[in-house]
Amino acid sequence: MTLFAVEGAAGCGKTVRLMREVEAALQETPLDEGQRVLAVTFMHGARRRLQQKLSSIATLRGRLHCVTIDSFAQRLVARWRGRAHALGFPRPQAEQWDACCDLAGLLLEQADVARWVAASFPIILVDEAQDLKPQRLRMITALTPAVRLFIAADDFQCLDQTLRPNPTVAWLRSICEPVVLDRVHRTNVNSLLAAARALRAGEAPVAAGDFRIFAARGAPLAAASLANAIAWRRGGGVAVITPATAGGFANEVIQRVCAGPIGQRQNGPYRIVWERSEGDASDAILAGLHLNGATDLAETVAALRALPDAGIGRAVINRVRRQAAAGGVTQFDPADVAQLIRRQVALQRQHGHFDEPTFAAMTVQQAKNREFDGVVVLWPFQVGGDAEHKRRLLYNAITRARRWCTVILQNEALLASAPFSTPEV
Repeated sequence: MTLFAVEGAAGCGKTVRLMREVEAALQETPLDEGQRVLAVTFMHGARRRLQQKLSSIATLRGRLHCVTIDSFAQRLVARWRGRAHALGFPRPQAEQWDACCDLAGLLLEQADVARWVAASFPIILVDEAQDLKPQRLRMITALTPAVRLFIAADDFQCLDQTLRPNPTVAWLRSICEPVVLDRVHRTNVNSLLAAARALRAGEAPVAAGDFRIFAARGAPLAAASLANAIAWRRGGGVAVITPATAGGFANEVIQRVCAGPIGQRQNGPYRIVWERSEGDASDAILAGLHLNGATDLAETVAALRALPDAGIGRAVINRVRRQAAAGGVTQFDPADVAQLIRRQVALQRQHGHFDEPTFAAMTVQQAKNREFDGVVVLWPFQVGGDAEHKRRLLYNAITRARRWCTVILQNEALLASAPFSTPEV
């Protein structure tokens, strides 16, 4: 077994350290003909960024396969579906990702299946491993005897409350001694570093220098504060991050800043672009799909041509035409067409290139594993979870900032609760 693990706070360079270790491993034992390095993450956004970073390693050019762990599981289950059936396990339905990963883990526990993977991917890199549920961790543990594993994780960056204590971190510490990185490279701004340290220690962050906390009294004042923060940013991009969109506070604030000048200084308007989730993007396209019951190929193609996203429409048209030509399909059910659209949206987000706007709005989950010059956190009343979860949410937001961060609270009453106050012992 060869396993290298690294832990560390946000911005400590865990991914860069993994890259160096993988590069050293390749120099020591070069890949054979037809072999590649497999790199996996949980989220699609993290996968895209990981692929960009790994592509800078000269020895990996053309020899890298970077996917989400769910995608890897799906392909493995499809390849070994006969073995799964022999073991008494049916193939999971589409979108049943936990079940698919659990079955993939079961298959990988068969020594010959693990060796089959190792023959193509003798080196496997796992980034952001703290996000792996037990079903996905099962896949990694099953591969451990067969491949060289390089894993990065940070318990405090996990936002899934069901993963406490974190199973991946616990497993790593039980079988090896992870390297712990303790120097943050993303920023050298002392106030940002101090706020992050406080949250990890279970304490309230203290506003100072380029880390500000402002308690607004409603959306209008919050919008003025956001416009001022953008106006005073000293150049660079800004991410507007919120832990929750419920209640509409973040939407209302951003819409007001987009609408026109605001506040005493009349800063604005600023065009702030919301990042849409995969589900939201699919729903927006599906709203333009008009099919009444099962339809033939001509009617289905006509409906797809009318979709608001022409690129998605063309791709799905090609899919239904292939189904008609190769599979003899004559009638297309709306639910099946909708599934094809969702799948195409997922593929586009996995492999497409997206230019980031100067001012972008997103959730904490969407901001993970990214960095921005400046960050504004919009903190509403409707933030769920316990005090620890709220500290992690705020930590994952402010540690995206390289230069400055402003936290805008919906109301000053929030200052008396976590994560903005330290509980009495």
